[in-house]
Amino acid sequence: MIASATLSILGLVFSSFCMKKVLNDNGSKQFFYPIFIFTIISLTFYTYLLLSSYSIKSNFVIALLLTFLILNIVLLFLMFLKPAHHLALVLLPLTTVSVFLTLIFDYQNSIDKIDNDLFLHIIFSLVSYGLLGLAAIQALLLKFQEQKLKTLDNSSLSNLLPSMEVMENIMFDLIVIGFLLLTLALLTGAPFVAVETFGAGLQKITFSIIAWVVYSYLIYQRYSSNVTGKKANNLAISGMAILFFAYLGTKILFTIL
Repeated sequence: MIASATLSILGLVFSSFCMKKVLNDNGSKQFFYPIFIFTIISLTFYTYLLLSSYSIKSNFVIALLLTFLILNIVLLFLMFLKPAHHLALVLLPLTTVSVFLTLIFDYQNSIDKIDNDLFLHIIFSLVSYGLLGLAAIQALLLKFQEQKLKTLDNSSLSNLLPSMEVMENIMFDLIVIGFLLLTLALLTGAPFVAVETFGAGLQKITFSIIAWVVYSYLIYQRYSSNVTGKKANNLAISGMAILFFAYLGTKILFTIL
């Protein structure tokens, strides 16, 4: 297990290094993709080992690692469709931190099991969180671009990013698809929460619905008033922050309590 974690960390580090080369020189893609794909395979295997031995239900760090695994897989496919390579500059270091956390976490009491009937709900939830998580990273990078534009300050990172118009279009594409999957996640999870009147499940669905309202308002504003800029970025980040607490924060809260 430690060997697969080490391979994942090394792959993430090399992928980050190669990504900077890709953004500076498109000719470096032939080196990045094989390394990144190998890294995802290693990360998938490591996550599988953890999930086979411990439960995601009561385990914050495994849930966090699985979330970042989904984010990386979504990003891999997205890079073939959109100019979204820059997202790796933020995602890969964060994923590396999540792997380190799994190496120092105590799994002694992580033995709870998940109902197999929840499988479809979990898949919809994870993929929607992945897409909306990438949208939140995109929003943070857009805020960074806006700040640099206001101060007329050119940085090495801002020079690597696409235009703000392209960045916003990618962000809203991610939000719309993620929102549709989040809707399916809520619908498939509703029957299980309907019989639960307390606990982490009820808290999770409550915060997920709040996030759903935030994203539905953002999408409505986008297509009715063509909202852009600071307001759109803040709503995208707020929606993901609420989802983050719904998915991961409740695990921490109920573990402490």
